[in-house]
Order: sequence, then C-alpha cells, then structure tokens
Amino acid sequence: MSANINFRSDIQGLRAIAVLVVILFHFNPAWLPGGFVGVDVFLVLSGYLIVSILLYKKHQPGYRLTSTLRGFYVSRLKRIAPAYFAMLVLVSLLAAVLLLPQDLAVYKEGLKQAAWFNSNHYFADFGDYFAPANHEQPLLHTWSLAVEIQFYLLAPLLVLLLPVKALKWLFAALLITLTAVAEYRLRVLDLHQATYYSLYARLPEFFAGGLLALCIYTAGGGGRPWFASLGLVLLLASVALQPQLGHFPGLPALLPVAGALLILLQPAQGFAGQLLASKPMVWLGELSYSLYLWHWPVLALLRYYTGEQVLDMPFSLLFITLTLVLASLSYYMLEAPLRARHARYKQILGYGLLAGAVLAISPSMARINKALTPTPLPVEYQRYADPATICHGQIVGDCLKGDLSSDKEVLVLGDSHAAMLNLFFDQLGKDLGFKARIITASSCVTIPGFDYLRIAEWAHKPCLAQIDQAQKYLTSAQVIFLAASWHWQLASDDFQHALSAFLAAQSQAGSKIYLLEQEPLLSKNPLRALRFKALGLEPNMGIDPAYQQANASLQRLTASHSGVISLNFEASGVFAQAPFADGTPIYLDEHHLNEEGAKRYAVAARSAFIKIMD
Repeated sequence: MSANINFRSDIQGLRAIAVLVVILFHFNPAWLPGGFVGVDVFLVLSGYLIVSILLYKKHQPGYRLTSTLRGFYVSRLKRIAPAYFAMLVLVSLLAAVLLLPQDLAVYKEGLKQAAWFNSNHYFADFGDYFAPANHEQPLLHTWSLAVEIQFYLLAPLLVLLLPVKALKWLFAALLITLTAVAEYRLRVLDLHQATYYSLYARLPEFFAGGLLALCIYTAGGGGRPWFASLGLVLLLASVALQPQLGHFPGLPALLPVAGALLILLQPAQGFAGQLLASKPMVWLGELSYSLYLWHWPVLALLRYYTGEQVLDMPFSLLFITLTLVLASLSYYMLEAPLRARHARYKQILGYGLLAGAVLAISPSMARINKALTPTPLPVEYQRYADPATICHGQIVGDCLKGDLSSDKEVLVLGDSHAAMLNLFFDQLGKDLGFKARIITASSCVTIPGFDYLRIAEWAHKPCLAQIDQAQKYLTSAQVIFLAASWHWQLASDDFQHALSAFLAAQSQAGSKIYLLEQEPLLSKNPLRALRFKALGLEPNMGIDPAYQQANASLQRLTASHSGVISLNFEASGVFAQAPFADGTPIYLDEHHLNEEGAKRYAVAARSAFIKIMD
C-alpha cells in the first residue's frame, strides 16, 4: 500500500460519467434507459475509497480506534451534511410555496425520513395513488444518500476491527449472498420496489469496491493498460442495455460494477485515461455530489408545475441553468470550504445547528402554504368520495349504494374511475329505485385476468383481493357497469385481451354490460392550476385528446360483442367548460371528477339510466 491516498483525476472523471448518466436518465428515461446505474457506480466508488482510507489510517503509527472513528465521521459530516441540509431547507421552502396542501403533507413525511437518512426505507414502502407521481417527488433521490450513510455506520467497524484476510472472505461472502437475496426477492417474490430501494440489495456494490481496495492493499495495483478502456465499455454498455438484462439490481448490477472496478484497478491509461482525466471531466467530478443533490428537486418541482414528465425546450433550459447555478453555489460556498483541513469544528457545528433549526419549521411550512393558498375549497371539491365508506382497495360493509331496499341490483367494477362514481350511482339509485354494488381498486380494473403486474407494487395485493371479491357476484349479475382510465388501461395489450375475454364470457352468460366511456382528460391538474394562478403564474390548461382515442377503441370493442353497450354523456354539456361547470370546479385532477362533479354527472346521465333500468 502506498504511504498515502493519492489523488486520482481519473476517479473524478468516473464520478462525472456516473452523475451525467444519472441526470440524463432522470431528465428523459428514453435517452439513456439504463442511466440509473450511475448510482451504482457511485456506491462502488464509495466502497473503494472508504475502505482504502480506513486501511491507510489503521496502519499508521499511533493509530487509535476511537480517534480514527471520530476523524472518519467528522470528515463524512463535512463532506455530506452542509450541502445536503441546505438542499432540504431550500426545497422545503419552495415546496411550501408551490405544493397543494395535501401534496405538502406527503412531502413533509418524506422530509422527516430524509432528515434522518432513512428515505430508502420510506420510498421502499411508499404507495399513494393520489400523491404526486414519483417523478414529482422532490426528495426521491435522497434514498441513495440514505443507503450510503447506512453503509458508513457499518463499514468502519468492520474494516478497523477485522484483519484484512478475514475482511476479504467476509466481503466476498456478503457480496455473493446479498446478490442472491436480491435475485430471489426480484425474480421469485416479485418485490421490485422494496428491493430497488433496499440497503441489502445495494451493499454488494459497496463490498465490491471494498474488496478491490483490500486486494490492492495486499497485492498492489495491477492490470493491463486496456483494463480501464474495457471498464468504460462495460459501463457504457450497461447504460444502454441494462433494462433488457432484467429486474434491477441483483445480477444485472454486476455489469456496471465490473466496469467501475476495472477502471479503479489502476490509474487509467490511453484513451480512457485521457477522457477521464480531462479538465472538464475532473471539474464535473468535483461538482458531482452537488449536481446530484440539486438536479432532482429542480426537475421534480418543474414537472410538478408543468404537469409533464418530459419538459419542453424552455423548461429544459431552465432546468439546466438552475441545476448548474445551485450546484456551483453549493460546491463553492459549502462543500469546498468545509472540506478544507482548516475548517473549524465550530463552523461544522454552526451549519448543523442551522440545518436542525430550519428542518424544525414544519409548522412554519404549513403556515406559509396556507397563507399562499386561495380560499380553501370545501371537502367535496377535494375528493371524489369519502375513502372510509367505499369499497376501493378494500371491502367496507356491503359495498352497496343507491336504494338499498330495491330488488334491482347492478354490479360496478373498475379502477379509481369507477370508484369516483360512488356518488353518481348512489344518487341515480335513490332517484330511480336500484342499488349498485361497487368494487374497485387503484389502477386495477377488477375483472378476472387483469394484468396486475404492470401496476405499482403496493397496489398488487388490493387489486387481487378486490378481483376475488368481484367474482363472487359475476355469476348472478344481470347488469354490469365498467368504468376505468381507459386511455391508460387500453395501452396494455394484455389488458385488452383480458377485457375482451371478460366481455365475451359475461355476455354469453346473459349479462348486460355497459362500458362508461372516459370523461374529458385535462392537460393540467386543475387544483394545481388554481394555486399557481393565485401565485401570479399562468399555467396553460386544455383538453388532452387521448381520451377520445380511448373512447373510439371502446366503441369498436362493443361492436364486436353482443350485449355490450358503451355510454358517453358528453353531449349533455356537463363537460363543456371543464374543469368547471357554472364556475364550480368539478374535477379533482386531470382525469378524476370530484364529488360535485360526480353529482352533476349523474344528473346528465339520468335520462339514459331511466331506459337502462326500465
């Protein structure tokens, strides 16, 4: 082992590549489908550098365990905490201004976990259909930093307390075992989200880097001059091919890990060395931590405002500008000064106290948000039904709405677009003398054969349970209504097959089936638009024609099945001024009606239902 931990400019270049592929993937996943592996390169780097540093300190004259541990954790604190907490502070203030109250409540839960570096566990179990989408969650990226901090709690004790030979065997055994565990959970148990964000599935990457550091310590660096070039090829191949290699991490993660290890084996030479050690790459590598910290919240908040996952050109330029400015300020005003050896403990303590004080402002965030919120809307405008009284994702009571004393009963199945019709069927049922049994689940059309594996992992179990419940009533159901987010559901070929099979089977059994066509789809969330307008912003909101294409597909489908009829009530004019009706909001978001909208929709559909229920 050398007498010191020498600076390697090629490692900075490797950091630059890792952060660039991550940012490009986050900006537009279609550009670099496997760009997420940049995070795994960072973890390999972290394992390699941390173990190298600890081994060096462990074998210095005058080594003491307590002072080495104290120095390690102080250096990590100086490296990570100031910029991290500054990011949390600024993003929290922006969230208090921009987010809807219900979205701010979701954000604050994530903030609590991020403040304690526990957000990987939080997002592993996260699931809320009406929360902002993952690409609009400003703190989603903190999961990887949480994993890194958790590794720091484990690594120093292992490296400093165990001999090198034992560490080699331990790291190798853990690498193999935990990769196998991740594979089992991904391939057999289908636990993709929980595995992706877990510590155990990412520890192999740390241990791979640490194992290389141990081998270099005992045997020295070595390898062919072309190793770095091969490593770069493997890394870039994983960026391009990773989605085709299967569920991630597990075994597919070993490809970018191998690429990173080959580059780290010795200082890069040849073309790879020139590229990685070039001044632009070294500069980006220096900036990589701050770039990673700031790019995601900027992107998420811009997406929240625009309602688009892929930004247009003006907002793309704004994203690039804000990310570079914030990352540069973060690096030159926080990271670099505090990483200097002469940085005083008082400075570090001051930043820590400041971060702690600002992170304790949850009540202030709520007050800021409330002060900037237009006159609060009544509850019926902020939901499509009372979640405690409907059979959506769970069975509550008998799932019946309408005239409960009537002998006429219809069955209503579907996803949240059917759930939002609880008041619709309740009002029509009481008016026209029938009752409706409504069984629904998030993202899940509750019919046999629904392709549930494509929906969010947290929604799988409720989906299957509600399908089982619905099947109990299918054999006796004379009238069935189906409602769904058709523009999304019909994009799946498997779903189309399942729906066709269901319609054929039920119509053959004598059921009369009605497909409720999709209501007009908005281009923007109307409640967000009202908030942004109150802030002096003017988001453009129109109608997305995708719903019309879905309705046309439904009409073609009904024509091929006897006993199946599609229903469309747009001609009634109820949606003529969407998202409003007579100046009143009738939409909850881009594609769900609120309670007021459901009631008005029922009035528009009354004449058709008189004929249906006759």
